[in-house]
Amino acid sequence: MQTATRHDEAQLERNPVLRVLLTLPALWAGTLLALMSVVDGLRNATHRSLDLQWSPERLFAQHVDPWAVYLAGDRGHRILLNQVPNYLHEVYALLLPLGWLSFAQAKIIWALCSLALLVLSCACIAHLYELPPRQAWLLFVLFFVGTPARVVLGNGQLTALVLVTLALWTVAASARARGLLLGLGYAKYSIAPPLAFFLLLRRRWRLLAYSLLPPLAGLLIVYVWLCTTPLRVLLLEPFRTAADNVSPGLANMMAVAEIVLRRPPLLHPEPDAFYLAPCAHWIELAPYVCAVVLAVALAAYFFVRDAQADGRVLLACLTAACLLCFKHQVYDFLLLAFALAMALRSPCSRARNFLLAGIGYFWFVERLMHIHRWEFWPAVVLASFVLLLGMIAAVWRLRASIQWRQRWEL
Repeated sequence: MQTATRHDEAQLERNPVLRVLLTLPALWAGTLLALMSVVDGLRNATHRSLDLQWSPERLFAQHVDPWAVYLAGDRGHRILLNQVPNYLHEVYALLLPLGWLSFAQAKIIWALCSLALLVLSCACIAHLYELPPRQAWLLFVLFFVGTPARVVLGNGQLTALVLVTLALWTVAASARARGLLLGLGYAKYSIAPPLAFFLLLRRRWRLLAYSLLPPLAGLLIVYVWLCTTPLRVLLLEPFRTAADNVSPGLANMMAVAEIVLRRPPLLHPEPDAFYLAPCAHWIELAPYVCAVVLAVALAAYFFVRDAQADGRVLLACLTAACLLCFKHQVYDFLLLAFALAMALRSPCSRARNFLLAGIGYFWFVERLMHIHRWEFWPAVVLASFVLLLGMIAAVWRLRASIQWRQRWEL
């Protein structure tokens, strides 16, 4: 088995870029850059934390419905910056202590918690994909130098929490533990559907049943805490809020559907980065239908071909698929860490090199598009969608090239 591992490492070194990156001087230099990136993210967190859910938590701590405040127009300007309550009730039940702190205190505490969750996620992913020491070191370097991790820290995003709920499947083997972790991951409910559909096709009833407990518990806690909002209204408020506040994202089916329906100029940004103007109700629903259909189709494909793939391959494909189907910003592309680990573990091939190049685009180059506001140009979105779809195909193609020490079931 050690011979096989050495063989894989030798194959990786055929790529001249990786050959340089895996040298000790490059790894130490990369570690310094990663530390600088983390410090920059923490500095941005203390100054900004644009997306930190402190304002909704502050309202919730005062027994005020944050979704109702936002949907009513927030005339008192009680929701700061971009801290719109887009998430499920379990988030606000879980993070209630942030609402008892000052904004300055909450920013620091959440940034440090996010950093700890990111480090834990990286360690779990490296262990799950059986990375040799230098490849694991490179995974940490690329992960923390990349734009998504820095933005997660600086903006106070919840992606670190969602990522760790999936990474911890490395050590959680029972249906109960995995189900509860998946349920916590529903906090960002646009991430779970492809994985949930796949588990549904595999008849993982117990796991999916346990995954419903965290959101149901969160809903009941919020309902009891607020007392005033009817349960039916409370159930729908997060989705109504998100529908009014989510931009197209980088490379997803929903944005593609909006572009096709409206046909905006391909090389000009649309006002407010939204492709669909107010229109007929069925047209507004069409992007959601397209996203769900694609998620089901991808889950069905991987289910049919399930016997050919280790669970690590399926996890990398399905986490990338969630980015392909539903609206996500650059910080959610941290989920490509599973695909990156696949690439670092596999022998040299065109598929592996294409996958590495695609991750490099989303983690390092895309930010240049953001600076110039090119990322929402329809032509860029369409090209990015095709690139991400090709990356999923590349991960799938790598499934037979890796000799795992032990098969892992998803």
